[in-house]
Amino acid sequence: MILHCGGVFAGWRPSSRVATVCLVSPEQLRQQLDSLNMEADAARTKASNARSRLMRLSEAAEKFRRQASTSVQTGKEDDARKLLFQKKQVMQAMEKLKSRIELLDELSAKLNEGALFLFQAISVKEGLLIGNIALDIEVNETEPCSPIRIITPKEADLNSSYENQHPESDQLKFGEHQEVLVVAESESSEGYFNNASSFSPIGGNDTNMMQHLREISSFEDFMTRIDQKLHEIEEQLETFLKVSSLLLESNNKPENSKVQHATDVLKGVRNTRERIALDIHLKTSLSEPLRE
Repeated sequence: MILHCGGVFAGWRPSSRVATVCLVSPEQLRQQLDSLNMEADAARTKASNARSRLMRLSEAAEKFRRQASTSVQTGKEDDARKLLFQKKQVMQAMEKLKSRIELLDELSAKLNEGALFLFQAISVKEGLLIGNIALDIEVNETEPCSPIRIITPKEADLNSSYENQHPESDQLKFGEHQEVLVVAESESSEGYFNNASSFSPIGGNDTNMMQHLREISSFEDFMTRIDQKLHEIEEQLETFLKVSSLLLESNNKPENSKVQHATDVLKGVRNTRERIALDIHLKTSLSEPLRE
């Protein structure tokens, strides 16, 4: 029994745990910590049971001593010798039990020391993990997002791509000149957006603006002129969305924010044109009875 306890104690070596603690994950460290706590509890339980047995043996040894003393007084020397021999055996068992209790106490202390070390290692690893996650989040927040630009193909390429999408064609074929080019800060796409955004509702420079203002003789003419400009913008937006849809579908790309923004602008332009057409129709309808 003593040899068994000595083997358990020799099997636990803190140096091996220290050497491998940096190579395992926090989950494995927690499993080892739970195992050490269970072993420490088992060692304390065995030590407590051994102490209880030691007290019973001590009481038995005292009982044998009293009986031997009584036997000597009554002249039963043989019985006294037997009782003293039994007392000697009990005392030897008590000495072995005391050694076992000392080993169990030392084992429990070592296990508690190892559990404390693993707990500190888990805390350090979790702290480093939280710090790395916070650093990654901070880096992701500080990294600027490069805008995605789409280079529009030539008109001939657009027509060819559009024709290849019809059902009578077997499959959509793109040549080398029809490859999807998605780049950051592209000069060609930048020029396209600049041309679309620099569209003036009345005219170009101040001279043209004054000339157009002189040509406007009524509010209906003014609204008609705005409707014409909106119609041109609508055509450009439709062309842009058609090109973008072809390019994105050919490369299996999801719709980006600029395409969605252009779609929203196109809806707004169409709604505005419908309102202008309705206003012109109502004013024309109201003015005809007055002229009659």
